[in-house]
Amino acid sequence: MIDRFGRPLEDLRITLTHVCNFECFFCHMEGEEGDNYILSKEDILLVAKVAKNFGINSVKLTGGEPTLRRDLVEIVRGLKQLGYRDVSMTTNGFLLKDLAYKLKLAGLDRINVSLHAISRETFKKITGVDAFDRVIEGIKSAIDVGLVPVKLNFVVNRRNREEVFKFIELSQNLGVNEIHLIELHPVGLGKLAFKEHDDLREIEEYIEKISIKKQIRKKHFRPRYVLPSGLIVEVVKPYANPIFCAGCNRIRLSVDGKLKTCLYREDNVIDILDILKGEYSEDVKEELLGRAFMIAIAIREPNFKYKI
Repeated sequence: MIDRFGRPLEDLRITLTHVCNFECFFCHMEGEEGDNYILSKEDILLVAKVAKNFGINSVKLTGGEPTLRRDLVEIVRGLKQLGYRDVSMTTNGFLLKDLAYKLKLAGLDRINVSLHAISRETFKKITGVDAFDRVIEGIKSAIDVGLVPVKLNFVVNRRNREEVFKFIELSQNLGVNEIHLIELHPVGLGKLAFKEHDDLREIEEYIEKISIKKQIRKKHFRPRYVLPSGLIVEVVKPYANPIFCAGCNRIRLSVDGKLKTCLYREDNVIDILDILKGEYSEDVKEELLGRAFMIAIAIREPNFKYKI
């Protein structure tokens, strides 16, 4: 499926829950402001089945904290049984040490772990939890069981900016494949915390100087820099960035049963909860969900666009 701006739809991002055991002050909450209604495993897999029929080939599981869902392993297994070539997850890593092997066996292909500080003091200030060591153990477990590439997410802000290059060093020592330096943007709690926003320009310029290769990723046209160690540093700058939006290939399934066409938008959404919970046969539900995806494609547009 391709929207009217020429952007293919290839990626489904699923919010499994809004519940989280961390309290990161900038959490964007996947741009969702609704209640923490939990879709069932069957609901999620039905939407994913229809999405697959429309050519979507990858799924990202997120939250809140997805590892707090007791049926997470079954959801991963179900997605792989549907034939998805790429099933990944973003997590804070707190429960990863115990779950990594089970998730790998279920078919999870790779994982992103949020690690927004490299000192215990800063980690606790950002997350509200004294769990740095436990997250590091989770990252090591993911690497050991082969959930690769293991990627680390680091939201750059004024509280952790001084740790960016130590974070790069730690990542290299851990043996992770890739890190994402992410701009704080005004979505969710980020609206209240946007005064902590820090421009990534100087950091990116320095990384480019020390890199041995620059690439442009198809998704969001994100710049990627290969360091001499082999570590890939991807810079994620969504805010007020038409180039980023021009490369968006994602649609979202919200925790309360909506197809959300943009992280920033609460208006361009399709409510499918009545379809999922209605007393229809599965064939009818699939047909109605297919129509919902067609509407989503029709209304989907970049949040940030160049003005002509």
